[in-house]
Amino acid sequence: MYYFVQAFIVVFLLSAQTTWLELFSFGGVTPDLALIWVVYCAVRYSRAGGIGAGITMGLIQDSLSGGLLGVNTLSKSLIAYFFSTLKDKFFVEGVIPIGIFLILSSLFDGLVFYFSMGTILKGEVAPSFLYQSLPVYSIYNALIGPFMFMVLDKINGWLNSNKPNHYAGLTR
Repeated sequence: MYYFVQAFIVVFLLSAQTTWLELFSFGGVTPDLALIWVVYCAVRYSRAGGIGAGITMGLIQDSLSGGLLGVNTLSKSLIAYFFSTLKDKFFVEGVIPIGIFLILSSLFDGLVFYFSMGTILKGEVAPSFLYQSLPVYSIYNALIGPFMFMVLDKINGWLNSNKPNHYAGLTR
């Protein structure tokens, strides 16, 4: 049941990201729900769970993008590794720490995209990307993220309360 719900969350987030989230764009920028989910998994789960979520989400995004395979995988897996390591050093509860984590992860994700487009793909990226789109993208993710963390915490609380406790009837 747990893995089924997690798979449903991934499908829902990717569906929302590619369909109706464009309605809520601000200056042509939409929040990255997949990135927020990866940071959530990195912060709330074990290191292996967070990195696995980053690799999985990155591979799915790379497969759906039709672009260079590996940019999203590299970005999301490094973000998951970094924040799953960093969560042990900081108390990541509340709007401000979550917002800071999401701003940093969004900046890193955008820079990986920018540099990979400029070097590997030899593509044209507007110079305004670094000083207009990237800050808006980072702040937008930081504003949406804490609400999404709250919803995902509620879902995980519900999932953990429905897990059977096989040791409940055992006594010494």
